[in-house]
Amino acid sequence: MRRCLLVAVLALGVACALPAAASAALTATQIRIGAHAAFDRVVVDFTGGTLHLNDVESPDPLPYGGLAKVRVTAPGITTTAHRVSSKRLWSVRIKQESGSILVKLVPKIHRFKYLEYSVLHSPQRLVIDLWRARPPRAAAEFPVAPQGGCLSIDNVTEVPGRITANGSENDVFEHMFTVAVRDRHGKVLRRRGVTATAGHWHRIVPYSVTDAQHGTLEAVDFSEKDGSLTCIAQVRVALAP
Repeated sequence: MRRCLLVAVLALGVACALPAAASAALTATQIRIGAHAAFDRVVVDFTGGTLHLNDVESPDPLPYGGLAKVRVTAPGITTTAHRVSSKRLWSVRIKQESGSILVKLVPKIHRFKYLEYSVLHSPQRLVIDLWRARPPRAAAEFPVAPQGGCLSIDNVTEVPGRITANGSENDVFEHMFTVAVRDRHGKVLRRRGVTATAGHWHRIVPYSVTDAQHGTLEAVDFSEKDGSLTCIAQVRVALAP
């Protein structure tokens, strides 16, 4: 009798634990899109568990061609979020996969240049920023990277066909990153690798244009895991043939 009672108690405990375990599975419930000065932000809201940054990766972090993807992998993860769309970011939807969900972003071609993601808690949210490709307006210029000041552009000298710049670097992996010049449409004219020394960097970037225009000078670093953006400093520059 005592053994039967013990088995019954254990079975009841397991039965009570099952709903709690099930409720701990992450569920994407809503997608929101908002415009900021330098990027458009996509927020995916979650319930039912804890979202970890290690659960997230981007198999396609370059939205310039008109498509980008972010995958979240977790046991039992699911989605009830509906597709959303906006004028700037054409559409965002979530596809259910086995053990993961895939956030598919379909922006206008050549509108965005980089994808950056982060995780926020209380409530659980996945934040995806798509950085605009065209030259930044004043509010979108970041001489010091907003990701904790990892890179900065301190001085810029503009002459026809060449940009000379220097700045600082702080805690970038192996102190190596990229400096690029983009034209008025956001197309890369020239990209050069940089290695900082004692927290400082200097680079001359030649380029070629057929007419005078505004452009972008950017210092950028990317994730070793998936190539998504981890740090960016950017300023508006004058380009001339």
